[in-house]
Amino acid sequence: MVLFLATRFRIRLGSPWARLSCSDGDDQRPGDVSVEDATLARVSPRRHSCAFVLLALAACGDPPDDTPLGRDSAATLARPEQSIDKVTVQHVLVAFVGAKRGSESGRTEAEACSLTLDLLARARAGEDFAGLMQQYNSDEGGGTYTLTQDDRDDYARNFGDVAFRLAPGEIGVAAYHRVRSPFGWHLIKRLE
Repeated sequence: MVLFLATRFRIRLGSPWARLSCSDGDDQRPGDVSVEDATLARVSPRRHSCAFVLLALAACGDPPDDTPLGRDSAATLARPEQSIDKVTVQHVLVAFVGAKRGSESGRTEAEACSLTLDLLARARAGEDFAGLMQQYNSDEGGGTYTLTQDDRDDYARNFGDVAFRLAPGEIGVAAYHRVRSPFGWHLIKRLE
């Protein structure tokens, strides 16, 4: 929604007081600035509340995850998604107390993060992924899934997004996020 608002609203700087105007982005005129630059504009008192709401919405996003796992996940998610109908993946879910359905693991979030980082390094070094799944997986569903474009929304959002960006045989991680990956960290290996 914020992205939509950012493309729909512009602030006009043609007078001493900026005017908030609606634009589809294609007809931007000289002197218009996007909502991202709104802090630089002087806004009239009656438009102040509208501009404040837009700025507040733009600032509502979560800060980037600057942990090694967050950077690894972000690098994978920055790649273009492969145009394929389905993927088959194995994964190790590393849950923790406080994650959705993770209280039975007994791990703290910090312990789960550290374990995921260790497992990622071991898997990329060539350790048997099936063995890691058997020993560490908190997933009651077994850990091997075939995701299609039609049913990928049945899974945690980051899980599906990472799965469709990995090459066959590649290992990646879907970082924990309270909304997009609420069950914990997912160590994912694409099979096909």
